Amino acid sequence: MFDKFENRYIVKGTIVALKPIHIGKGQESMDPTEVDSPVIKDENGRPLIPGSSLKGVLRSFVERVLSSGAFEGYRSCLIVNDEPCVNGDYVKKLKDKYDKDYKKIAEEIYERSCNVCRLFGSNNLAAKLTIKDLNSIDEKTFFDMRDGVGIDRDTGTAKDGKKYNYEITPSGTKFELYMTGDNLDDDDLELLKLCLNVLKNGQISVGGMTSRGLGTIKLIDEKIYKVDKSNLKEYVSNGLSEEMRWNDV
Repeated sequence: MFDKFENRYIVKGTIVALKPIHIGKGQESMDPTEVDSPVIKDENGRPLIPGSSLKGVLRSFVERVLSSGAFEGYRSCLIVNDEPCVNGDYVKKLKDKYDKDYKKIAEEIYERSCNVCRLFGSNNLAAKLTIKDLNSIDEKTFFDMRDGVGIDRDTGTAKDGKKYNYEITPSGTKFELYMTGDNLDDDDLELLKLCLNVLKNGQISVGGMTSRGLGTIKLIDEKIYKVDKSNLKEYVSNGLSEEMRWNDV
């Protein structure tokens, strides 16, 4: 819950592309002189990993892990199967029951929400975990281009006239990571540790065409800070310091 400050965990580090990355712009170019499927870039034309993309991949990973039952006592709703832990009908019943007592409604929604929704957010619950867009920190950046062929899903063979090219951010490209977690409890912290460990172990892939081996990334040079009531004034006044480092990962 966010009605008062309890703590903030801040993760800073570098994400390095172990494999080339393709995160498309969402639309193909109509210019025959341009690449068919360019990658998303920042305002300076440099490669970019949207924070929402990385967060979505981490969420999916945590959902799969918790759904396996490996973490006893943790819950994960099946959002992809239209079975969220908190649906619209339940929220409507709460509003009818508590009228304008919004704090009570929020408490009921939070209590019913699974561990994944509590950390990553849902349609009815603000996320505790946020990830800024990851900009490239390399002095010089460049892009490669590859060819692809459209596949007919029915026959499993190449479609006639469906050859295309797509842009990739090459392996070795480095990005700046800035992640925050607000008002995390012990369960949230365990899931945050899980996310950081799979990133450090290079077990996460972002973007498209991951089935072709693209998108594998790894977290390096990470620093984690904890801000709580004991050092909040110092943080607000002067920012992060080494005394705020948190090493319990």
